[in-house]
Amino acid sequence: MNTNKYLNFGYLSLIPVTFGIIISTSVVNAATLPQDNTFCLNPKPYELAEGKSTNEEQIELKVNGMTCGACSKSVKSALLRVTGVKDAVVSHEEGKAVVIIEKGKAKTDEIIKAIEQAGFSASKN
Repeated sequence: MNTNKYLNFGYLSLIPVTFGIIISTSVVNAATLPQDNTFCLNPKPYELAEGKSTNEEQIELKVNGMTCGACSKSVKSALLRVTGVKDAVVSHEEGKAVVIIEKGKAKTDEIIKAIEQAGFSASKN
């Protein structure tokens, strides 16, 4: 009977150890998953199929002052508020923004001004 009692206690002591292993592996997995703000900018991420015409234009800008993913998101949201901007891809790692606009609806100066109002500096590549 006494051995059975110690055997049950041994199994009970494994419960906290098991939870510790589960929690530590989930923390490691969460820390190593790619974050939303990391992307790789190709030279022309919005390259159009050859032979198709569109009224979209691509503007590449150098953006200074971005240090993290939150900076990239701030710049992107500022860009998307500009009239005529259809989409934007911003990378703080490369210090670059690629902006897709409708031809004739947005000017580069307006786009740069929006980035500067967000607290960063920008220039045409």
